[in-house]
Amino acid sequence: MRKILLFCAIICAAAFALPNCYEINKIEKKSEINEAVFVLIDETTPFNEPLKEQVVNNALRFAQAGNYVFVGKFSAFLQGRYNEVLFDFALDTPLSDEERYDLNKNTLTKFDKCLKDQVGFVKKTMSEKINGAFLKEGDQVAKSDIFYALKDFAANSIAPKEAKNKIVILASDMLENSSVTSFYAKGAPRLIDGKKELGILEKNDLFTDFTGAKIYIVGAGLSEGKKSYVSPQILNSLSAFWSEYFTKSNATLVEMGTPALKREVK
Repeated sequence: MRKILLFCAIICAAAFALPNCYEINKIEKKSEINEAVFVLIDETTPFNEPLKEQVVNNALRFAQAGNYVFVGKFSAFLQGRYNEVLFDFALDTPLSDEERYDLNKNTLTKFDKCLKDQVGFVKKTMSEKINGAFLKEGDQVAKSDIFYALKDFAANSIAPKEAKNKIVILASDMLENSSVTSFYAKGAPRLIDGKKELGILEKNDLFTDFTGAKIYIVGAGLSEGKKSYVSPQILNSLSAFWSEYFTKSNATLVEMGTPALKREVK
């Protein structure tokens, strides 16, 4: 009996936290999503506070009625870490003027308040989940499977979601360090031979399909330690490689922040 009550409490709490405004007001639900934003955090990358804020602030701009939001994190399959969905939710679409005309004032008041509460909860939860996903001070992760993580999220989370526009905010140093290939040499970021690396990805079936998403990267080239300097030549080779990778994976790299973005995500 206690287990049943606990289960009911969890379900009720979830329903209260993320209300479906159409269902609770007995209004026929709309399902069309305007914009879908996917925030992917590389938990191997050391971000400072201004860069974290840039990721959070840009992501929260999409917590609006009619949009879909997604937060996930990745690193490599070691030390208890793995690709993980932290939060995802489709915010309800506002009513049109015609639809509002057909409803009584009391229902409209409740519906509008529900939409407002829903946006507030989503913003709060997104901020908590994003901030909690970043690499903790003092932690280190030896490997970073960026290619596999992107293929995983693209296939299982991004491609299946139908939306008018898809935006990916990718917070990562973009420095692969896995059994497939490494963008490091002697402990420091190296110059990337784009043609060679693209061939490695082709051989290992690591291209994917982002279904036309626009990509914004925060944190490219970030590195720590005595060998942390990343030359302009290395950054240029990194940018050229990732631009080609996303083109081959049915996406557009709009901006690659090295490390910060110079424009708003839109």
